[in-house]
Amino acid sequence: MTLPMGQWLSAQRADDHIVAWSETRSWRQGELRHDVLSLISQITVTPHQRWAICLQDNYAFAVALLAVIYSGRTPVLPGHFRQAVLAEQLKEFDALITDLPLSPGCPTLTFPCDTTPSFSSLPAWPENASLILFTSGSTGKPQKIIKLVSSLECESRWLAALWGEDLRGSYFAATVAPHHMYGLTFAFMLPLTLGLPFYVKSVEYHEQLVTLSRVRPLVLTSSPAFLKRLDPALEPASLRSVFSAGGPLSRQGAQLTATTCGCFPREIYGTTETGVIAHRQSDEPWTLFSDIAFEHRRDGHVALMSPLIPQPEGMILSDEVDILPDRRHFHLLGRKDRIVKIAEQRISLSEIEQRLCALEVVSEACIMTIEKQGRVCIAAVLVLSPAGDQQHRAQGHNPFIGQLRQALRDWLSPVSVPRYWRIVPAIPLNQQGKRAAAELQEMFL
Repeated sequence: MTLPMGQWLSAQRADDHIVAWSETRSWRQGELRHDVLSLISQITVTPHQRWAICLQDNYAFAVALLAVIYSGRTPVLPGHFRQAVLAEQLKEFDALITDLPLSPGCPTLTFPCDTTPSFSSLPAWPENASLILFTSGSTGKPQKIIKLVSSLECESRWLAALWGEDLRGSYFAATVAPHHMYGLTFAFMLPLTLGLPFYVKSVEYHEQLVTLSRVRPLVLTSSPAFLKRLDPALEPASLRSVFSAGGPLSRQGAQLTATTCGCFPREIYGTTETGVIAHRQSDEPWTLFSDIAFEHRRDGHVALMSPLIPQPEGMILSDEVDILPDRRHFHLLGRKDRIVKIAEQRISLSEIEQRLCALEVVSEACIMTIEKQGRVCIAAVLVLSPAGDQQHRAQGHNPFIGQLRQALRDWLSPVSVPRYWRIVPAIPLNQQGKRAAAELQEMFL
């Protein structure tokens, strides 16, 4: 039964309806309703309006988010659990709900809250409820985004209409947390909208996924970073469906997912600001969700027209897209901010990455700009293939890098060839599975 957020706790779902699960127990509707009422009792006796939610347990997250909204307050999702950064963000929230030993310098409620509810029934669901999220920020500095609950509900209705029948009877699990937009939509909103149970922990490795899929029909919400690490030499999992977002998945990554999970992933394209935009499977063009359209502007930009965004005039895309003649399908060409200008030349950082990844010796590449002595330079962080690793050890670092430079000169202008290089075991990622911009920059300090 598909329900909007304000009716998730209603009598339309029986008290014994399973809401969440782990390897050892299940949480049911009656328990969720009781725990939300208990937390409402603690929140409403305080004057605090903005409540940061830092909870590792996904069931606790569901309780806290619902309780804060039912209390007429605003949930704030910092997207991390680092105390020092929370202390820097104190101006963004008034109080904290957590299941971790955090003390950022504000009033804190520790979950679970063993309080007898002072309410016998839920307060009215507030109109125009909203929550606050933070983007990862391309420079490493988070950007605050206010998201209406009605927008999240609209998004969930689209997903339910498209895939709800396929997902019937499934259990949800995720490698991504619900503290960011993608995890919030697919690991929290979608299962609760459909009335399907979600796993209370985060899936962290291949063997765990196999174990979980043996006992339940599983849907996985994941990212390219996790899916690319699945091991075809291990026992495959048998999954009902896989969702992937956070970046495009390569053809090889999609095939690896099909081999190790039993199905090709459904890739999702979207942003924190826009919500979902499009979807695809395998190497197909992206397909816009039904109520979304592109609009060309006179200045050459492409605007996104979507009921999920507050701007009636639309939002300019941060990515370059090649729109196909039917205007419902398109190819992603890379981010606009991946074009930089050095020595009066326009340079595509994405193209440099693609040229490096086409080499047999390179498994993954991350290209960025850094500043050295007041000059902007191009830097490369590489993960080598097994053949590349062997060649690097045999030749030595400088000759190996010299060979890479020479290979790039066949395709790129001299100023486009990276001046600074680092070789690492893995590209550092943040909690969303996206590249950790600040950590990458620190490699060149």
